[in-house]
Amino acid sequence: MRTFDEQAIVSIAPNANAVTNGRKLGNSFVKRMKSEDDSLYFGECKGSGKSNYIVSIDFEKEGEPVFRCTCPSRQFPCKHAIGLMFEMKEGKDFETADIPQDIIDKRNKIEAKEKKKAEKEKNTEKPKKTSTVSKAAKTKKVKKQIEGLDLLKDLMNQITNAGVAACVDAAFDKKYDELAKQLGDFYLPGVQIYFKRFLKYLRTIKNSQFIEDIKNNYPKSYIDEIRKDYPNDHIEEHLFDLAVKELTKLRYIEKRARDYLLKKLESDDTNPDDNILYEALGGVWKLEELGEIGLKKDNAVLVELSFLSEFDSVKEEYTDKGYWIDIDSGEINYTANYCPVKAKKYIQRDDSFFGKKCIDKLYFYPANDGENTRIRFESSKDEDLDISDIKKIKSFAKKSISEFIKPAKNILKATLSDNAYAVLFEFKKIGQYEEDIVVEDTEGKQILLKPNSHDSTVIDSLLSLPGKNYLSNQVLFGLAYYDGRLRQICIEPRSIITDDEILRLAY
Repeated sequence: MRTFDEQAIVSIAPNANAVTNGRKLGNSFVKRMKSEDDSLYFGECKGSGKSNYIVSIDFEKEGEPVFRCTCPSRQFPCKHAIGLMFEMKEGKDFETADIPQDIIDKRNKIEAKEKKKAEKEKNTEKPKKTSTVSKAAKTKKVKKQIEGLDLLKDLMNQITNAGVAACVDAAFDKKYDELAKQLGDFYLPGVQIYFKRFLKYLRTIKNSQFIEDIKNNYPKSYIDEIRKDYPNDHIEEHLFDLAVKELTKLRYIEKRARDYLLKKLESDDTNPDDNILYEALGGVWKLEELGEIGLKKDNAVLVELSFLSEFDSVKEEYTDKGYWIDIDSGEINYTANYCPVKAKKYIQRDDSFFGKKCIDKLYFYPANDGENTRIRFESSKDEDLDISDIKKIKSFAKKSISEFIKPAKNILKATLSDNAYAVLFEFKKIGQYEEDIVVEDTEGKQILLKPNSHDSTVIDSLLSLPGKNYLSNQVLFGLAYYDGRLRQICIEPRSIITDDEILRLAY
């Protein structure tokens, strides 16, 4: 019988939380099985879904175990696979069983793919020379990125020593501009954006006329919200807080990314991987690269729950974002279509979609949390949405606020979080208490509903719904976020799902 030791499990796990969560799953395994030839260990594990998760570890290739699981998590390996490793470590009983047909099919598919790849490499002219040149270029780029992080570290130390408030002084402006430009030269476009956003907030504080424009042109409701925690019209304090947040992200990347890049050089592997720092530094994924590391799903059926468009004045770019639910698994992820202002006439913008999309190949972008990740697909077959689809979507809703609040906190507190966590849950009623709009679940727990921007469209729509039946005993889809001024998690409501419709509050 095969086994794992503690050190091996820890080294394979994506993070410490996955180890902790996997270790706790012992009592959740209802079946433990292994093949007669000892090449496959698999089992059934109880989870949050209606059906047990089927998890397996395939040892067909010695020294290269393959982890599979039917759970919706995009962590690799997931906590259920780690739990199965702990079951093997502890010497639990595994009954002998036949290898499932789907595993046999996957093995055959991998074998055929590897055979095709080997033939392609064999027939390609001078593959070794091409590979060497490509590898040398990637290595050179990584070394250049490390140089850029060293430059960033020096300035971060200067800012920390002087204090952020002192950086508003005009003497820093030239140095800031030079660094912002240099970060792009060091192959760090992602870091460059964070730094430019930091600069924007600092310079807005300095520009008293711009602050007056905010006061004069933004909706009164937005200014009133700021004044609750920043009295006497101190909008500067609000902008200062935003600047500090961007500085925190820069410091995090500067520290973590250096170790990440040095390890890539040490391992002699400079290819893209599923670490979120790859994108944070400015890396851009190709679909085939996502597929090669297993971040894909075949034959997915998605329904859009919400659509929104945003404009980033720092990047000078529009983002069309759709939140989609997989009606087979209940997993909620999002698509993001980016359109720079300069390329507006060349790029087709996305729009709201009210049917369902049947997708042959769905790709997932890496995310440490494994939830609410960005997805992408090249083509789809569009079909009409029917009542059975809507009922199935409702069946995936959490029964209470308590079910999603903990994972929401874990994700939102991450330094590089975009401060948005998609939630779908049943509610007892939505009502207005004094000046606040609150949603209450069947347990009596409440959470504040408010937009995560100065746009109050969703709240205005909620208050003007044609019938009160929408505001009681339904399902709400929204984006949970942390409100720094109120110091609590709030939800921006996006849609209400009834038995026969998905009512969008904005689209």
